[in-house]
Amino acid sequence: MVPAYLCLMGGTPTAQIIADGSDERLRERIKELGCLYAVARIAQTQELGLEPMLVAIVRTMPQGWQRPDELWVSLLLDEHEYGTKKVGPSLRKTIVVEGGSRGSLSVGYSQDMITGPGPHFLVEEEQLLERLAIEVATIVERQEKRERQRHFEVRMRQQDRLNMLGEFTAGIAHELNTPLGNVLGYAELLLAGEKAPARRDDLQRIIDSALTGREVVKRLMYFSCEMPSQFRMQDLNLVVQGVLRLLDRQLEEARLVLHTVLAPVLPPVRLDRVQFEQVITNLVLNAIAATAPGGELHLATEARDGRVYLRVRDTGNGIAPEHLRKIFQPFFTTKPPGIGTGLGLSVVHGIIKGHGGDISVESTPGVGTSFTIHLPVE
Repeated sequence: MVPAYLCLMGGTPTAQIIADGSDERLRERIKELGCLYAVARIAQTQELGLEPMLVAIVRTMPQGWQRPDELWVSLLLDEHEYGTKKVGPSLRKTIVVEGGSRGSLSVGYSQDMITGPGPHFLVEEEQLLERLAIEVATIVERQEKRERQRHFEVRMRQQDRLNMLGEFTAGIAHELNTPLGNVLGYAELLLAGEKAPARRDDLQRIIDSALTGREVVKRLMYFSCEMPSQFRMQDLNLVVQGVLRLLDRQLEEARLVLHTVLAPVLPPVRLDRVQFEQVITNLVLNAIAATAPGGELHLATEARDGRVYLRVRDTGNGIAPEHLRKIFQPFFTTKPPGIGTGLGLSVVHGIIKGHGGDISVESTPGVGTSFTIHLPVE
């Protein structure tokens, strides 16, 4: 067998072999070895990513065939094609990755390039194509395993950060809870005995600020899993109606048109009512903040496929695409400093996950945003 390194030495080794009496078939074998070696070199450039590697393989392959200038190459992977497939005599091999067919590798000549009846391909060329299909499958498998490993490592790093953040926020919540309770209690006592209107207004501002701070602490405790859960079988419609009654004043002040389409009959779901009221409250208040007066807020429930769904949709500003994938991250907010904590949606996400459900979001800037929650039915 001719060593693979001959393909890297230009034309000199080939000319020397032919001069020594080698025939045309030997020259073809050297070209095939060169093709295999070039593809093996491409397989080592894993940092480029899968798609550039496949493009490079398609461009490199013709050098291994009898008429490289006339050969077309087509690599089909998961319905994405690299190269150009034409009508004419061709060879085709299946790309099998982890036991499943993922595509094919084909070579051929255009019909107008063929002058004789054939055969148009050597037996060795068919064997070469089979080896290349195996090599492509190996490259795809390796790259996908690396990508899965990378995603796993990212998730583990994120989980570690969230665990540390949870411990940190739990400590902050406990440290703030007692002084806030004292401020609130004493302010309420002073307000009860105060007659002067101006001082009563000042005390009410203190109480409102303390209540806001306590709400932030509550969110921190939800985020850090410090709030004990009390799950019971609940009617989701009743939970939604209860929250809307509590937020009736905010909706009226925002001058939004409220539409509710609640399923007539819903199977009960296992909920912590206090936590889930927090979820709905956050989503509705976010919708109010994002929607101009005269806009619409839609809440709908339904049951299908063994799950109960809640959809909260507004006709507000929408969320920019670059922000959409970050909205459930802790402390991420697009609101001005001092307006938002960035905890609302991360708490929502954590509560939904704690209920064994999931939440998704769709948004179009200038059109509105829709959050969909689905919960399992026991």
